[in-house]
Amino acid sequence: MDINSIKEAIKTNVYHIHPDLKVPYHEHGTQDEIFYCIKGSGLGIVDGKEVELNVGDVLVAPAGSMHTLKTDGDLYVTAILIPVNRIICQCKQVSYADIRMAMVNGARTVEDIQEMTGAGTECGNCLGDIKKILALACSCKMITMDTVINAINDGADTVEKLGELTGAGTDCGNCKLLLQKMIDTKR
Repeated sequence: MDINSIKEAIKTNVYHIHPDLKVPYHEHGTQDEIFYCIKGSGLGIVDGKEVELNVGDVLVAPAGSMHTLKTDGDLYVTAILIPVNRIICQCKQVSYADIRMAMVNGARTVEDIQEMTGAGTECGNCLGDIKKILALACSCKMITMDTVINAINDGADTVEKLGELTGAGTDCGNCKLLLQKMIDTKR
């Protein structure tokens, strides 16, 4: 990735979190998310660990970590999504993106991933992560493969319709290629 591609891939948002807003516990498979508190206070939770956020505080949610924000009052944060390609299988140096691309190319089981990428064929420490990746069509919104297949079987025939019905593909959009493949193959 060259510097201009990286610049284009970085996304920034400003969020107002209030007590009635329930930010779902979620992850970004290919992006670190950095939160900077600009007003108010609240809690950031990353992989079950709570971190207090006050003005000027920073919270990092590394790619693949489950995270959320909550507050009893008002919390305003700037969020920066930075692309990364984390390694899932250390033995074979297989990345998250490699596994997702194998899914685009039809992999739906651990055995498919092992055959297509080599991941999980040595020590096996990554098998749990591989299963977790295989289960989700959209990790930002935590939309399962089964939910997407059910929507397709119920008539969703475009990525946009899948987004409307399930929420898949409506955040970072990195899963849209997989969603289209699922529509095309009905699996």
